[in-house]
Amino acid sequence: MIRKRLFALLGLPLLMLACEKDNVPFVEIKGIEGLIYQSIKAYRISNGEDGSFVHQYFMVGEAQTYSLKMAYGIEVVGTQGLDEHWDALNEKYNFYNPHALVLQTTSVDEDEILTQLLEIPGSDTTLLADVTQCGVGVESDSAGVHYVTILLAKADS
Repeated sequence: MIRKRLFALLGLPLLMLACEKDNVPFVEIKGIEGLIYQSIKAYRISNGEDGSFVHQYFMVGEAQTYSLKMAYGIEVVGTQGLDEHWDALNEKYNFYNPHALVLQTTSVDEDEILTQLLEIPGSDTTLLADVTQCGVGVESDSAGVHYVTILLAKADS
């Protein structure tokens, strides 16, 4: 009996060390990102798009990274630098029909941000596209300007 307990006591740490760790980084969806997603979802529903539409955490991670790049001046405000982020997403899952919107704003109100997004030419078509997945990323620069990235794509369940 003592041997079994001793083995369990000594073997447990070895077992825990032998387990592989998940290589996926932790993604935290900020409150404003969730609110923007909810505004987009409500907009889609009000325009007849009431199918599956989820806030996908690894799309959020890529959207946050791209917003951070814009906030630090690594990328100019626009969607032209998103290819590597779509490639990273497609390594995790097979996404298709990709769409994206970006916005530079001082607003922190989700409905005002949606209104500003809708002022971008073609954004209504983008937000109402045949997609099932969404990722909203928001990052800010030192001057308090917010950079919003919206990634949209379709994925089969």
